[in-house]
Amino acid sequence: MTPPNQNKDDPKDTSGKPNKPEPCIDKHRLLDRLVFETRWALYPMNAGLMIALTIYLLKFLYQVGALVMHAPDLITGSAEHSHELLVIIVDLLDQAMICSLLIMTIVGGHQIYVRRFQDRLAAEGPYWLRRVDTIVLKVKLGLAFTGVSSVVILKDCISLNVVPKEVWITHVVIHAVFLGTTLVTAIVWRIMHPNGATDHSTGTTGNTSN
Repeated sequence: MTPPNQNKDDPKDTSGKPNKPEPCIDKHRLLDRLVFETRWALYPMNAGLMIALTIYLLKFLYQVGALVMHAPDLITGSAEHSHELLVIIVDLLDQAMICSLLIMTIVGGHQIYVRRFQDRLAAEGPYWLRRVDTIVLKVKLGLAFTGVSSVVILKDCISLNVVPKEVWITHVVIHAVFLGTTLVTAIVWRIMHPNGATDHSTGTTGNTSN
């Protein structure tokens, strides 16, 4: 029985000494917090990707400037100049798709693995960011890789220099691998989310915090 002058919720025991917390529990909480905070290691990695994105942007702008400088010759030139213009445009398209791939990796990875963006930023961001999860991000990245590889094949076809057969076959095989893995990932997502199309059309979605 509890003594009449002692409350059951009193942290002191019958000897009058306070109960000490279990040190093992505190250690576990500290380790859990340490493991949980490791997600911030993605910040310097994303910073490195942003630096690479900036370099790609500068290269893109440089090539656009060179294109503008030679625009009169490319417009009024011969068929060879027209073909050269097509090669330059495809090269710019390749760089733009790679930049889109970097942005998708940086923003989507931060949203999934580090922390969610604030509501205001999420509302201003792209539509796909509101419904992205790990599998959706992989599908989108796979589609981006497939697009980049298809542009590489297109560059091989219109290149001014003869592309060796082995190189061309390698590019086609890589493109097929990207396409196949993306298709398999999309099928897995469809199996896991059978009502995914309905959710997207009605403006609702399932759990996307995986």
